[in-house]
Amino acid sequence: MSEKILPAVTDGNKAETTLEALQRMAAKMPGGFFIYRADGDEAILYINDVMLDIFGCKTEEEFRELTGGTFVGLVHPADLENVEASILQQVAKNAKRLDYVKYRIKRKDGEIRWVDDYGRRVHTEEGGDVFYVFIRDVTEELAAQEESLRRAQVIEGLSVGYSSIFLLNFVSGSMRPYLQENGVFLEIAESLSGGDEQFADYHRVLAEYGQRYVLPEDQAFFQRQTDESHIRERLADAPAYTVTYRCVGDGKAPVYMEMSVVRVKDSEISGAVLGFRDVTERIARVQRELSEKMEMEMELEREKRSNEIKSSFLFSISHDIRTPMNAITGFTALAKSHMDDPKLLEEFLDNIEDASGHLLSLIDNLLEMSSLSQEKFTLDELPASLDDEVAAVIDMFRPQANEKNIELKADVNLPPTDVLLDTVRFRRLMSNLVDNAVKFTPEGGHVTVSVRRKFASGSGYARYEISVADDGVGMAEGFLRRVGKVFEREKNSTESGYIGTGLGLAITKKILDLMGGSIVVQSEKGKGSTFIISLALKQVGAARKRLAPTAEQSDLKADGAYRLLLAEDMGVNRLIAETMLKDSGFDVDSVPDGCDAVDAIDCHPEHYYDAVLMDIQMPVMNGYEATHRIRAMNRKDVKTLPIIALSANAREQDKQASLESGMNAHVAKPFDLALLIDTLNEQIAAAKIAK
Repeated sequence: MSEKILPAVTDGNKAETTLEALQRMAAKMPGGFFIYRADGDEAILYINDVMLDIFGCKTEEEFRELTGGTFVGLVHPADLENVEASILQQVAKNAKRLDYVKYRIKRKDGEIRWVDDYGRRVHTEEGGDVFYVFIRDVTEELAAQEESLRRAQVIEGLSVGYSSIFLLNFVSGSMRPYLQENGVFLEIAESLSGGDEQFADYHRVLAEYGQRYVLPEDQAFFQRQTDESHIRERLADAPAYTVTYRCVGDGKAPVYMEMSVVRVKDSEISGAVLGFRDVTERIARVQRELSEKMEMEMELEREKRSNEIKSSFLFSISHDIRTPMNAITGFTALAKSHMDDPKLLEEFLDNIEDASGHLLSLIDNLLEMSSLSQEKFTLDELPASLDDEVAAVIDMFRPQANEKNIELKADVNLPPTDVLLDTVRFRRLMSNLVDNAVKFTPEGGHVTVSVRRKFASGSGYARYEISVADDGVGMAEGFLRRVGKVFEREKNSTESGYIGTGLGLAITKKILDLMGGSIVVQSEKGKGSTFIISLALKQVGAARKRLAPTAEQSDLKADGAYRLLLAEDMGVNRLIAETMLKDSGFDVDSVPDGCDAVDAIDCHPEHYYDAVLMDIQMPVMNGYEATHRIRAMNRKDVKTLPIIALSANAREQDKQASLESGMNAHVAKPFDLALLIDTLNEQIAAAKIAK
């Protein structure tokens, strides 16, 4: 057994053991085996004895002198560039880093031989990246294969599946048929040769065929492929080749034809065999398979990317949810231990309320993004004053801005015209932008909301531009390209100190897409950001004046001596709602299930209850079924009795489902007490008018 050509990369027992293992393995191999460095000079590190036989060498010194001791010197110079490129390409695409190449070598006696090379790139501790290569002399095998291939192609191959087969004689210029199933060439040959189709001029036959049957856009290609000089050139490099072209079909779709050309003489190319067959179905099948494969690969890639994003998001959001939960549980424990200190207790409760608000905001964003992603929503557009809507959003965030001494102002310059607008969604997208601006602007900063009408069209639509600008922390240029993507945040809450899902801007983008608008972001790290919205809105007349909240609208009290029926299966939720409503002046009866609510209505006289607050998910009878049964009772009061959903199901489709089941309104839990009382007062007043 030969030793390695170069010394071991590292010394020690490990290197010796590796060498011994290679020696034992190589000794049993019928073919050649060698190892060479993958990089640098590609030096050969090891060869077995069969390698010496393949190269006609007696000693390793002769082999080193012949090849230079490198892979580069081993391969025939004419093949080296293609071999090296092929190896690199195969290793890059193959997960196991395998390659297969075939090339020529030059033996010590000068004879040129062919070998096939099976290699694998591996990383070793002794020598870094190396190739393990198995080779064998395949010269005679290739020669036999080539001869067999010629015979098979000429004698048998063309006869299967072909509609026409001809022998072209370049010397005489004739075209002799062997098979003509469709008669196309026969007809042309007879018309051009005066009936002697056996020796028709193939130049004229193929030219006429191209003009009659080949699609106009493929005729130049077909003419070149059937040119004698081109055929000779192609057959000089290979014994056979095929080309595909299109013919005019019976219908709109073209017919794909394949022409096979086979050389019939080696020393001097004096002729060729031409075969024609219809491959339309085969091409269609291949295209379908490729399309299906590409779609599957794209779907797998989309699913992989989606899973990566979701995994990353769940990791981040679990932290962001636990942060306010930790505050809630921690301050609750502190409050219990300081019940005798009202001032400290109030501070703890304020912190609990603030953490609850953060947690609710996280949950709302998650639910809204899920709902918008289903793409089942339509806009609920009504006449509205754009400046009033913007002012309402600013008023909503003014307390937060004042806490940080931020100047939050509006710069609105609009003509006195109302527009058709889904005010709920518009306020949501504006709230996301203003909330971000206030949140990421330090104390003493500035936030400006500007609104302009850019132009109005004759169709009644106008283009509006709304910008929210701040001088806050800004965003890095790299993150700007990802703004608006689901779950994207420049930093997580631990790094930034701000709690959030990264969904706010994604929700804004979804809403804008629904409204047919667009958004542009301008930002510079440390200097602030500007979000510019562009919307086309329908103008519908003179603007209405914005109404200031009345004392009744802002008063957290019942407008009368109202008795309510509360259906809620969760004891703690029932206790909270009942206590808060009683403190606001309502008389409340509570039941734990929908069936109990039906019984309570049924066993009391008409108009006993002024309204019903109905949970949706209850164990025995849900709120939808309970509402249906109440409305179906044979009594007058249930037709106008206000039934208001009070449920943790907070999506738009949940609200719609409540209304469709016969309820009058839907208030999401955890509920805003002011909103709940306003809804009760409004619905009860409307019911009294309708009686």
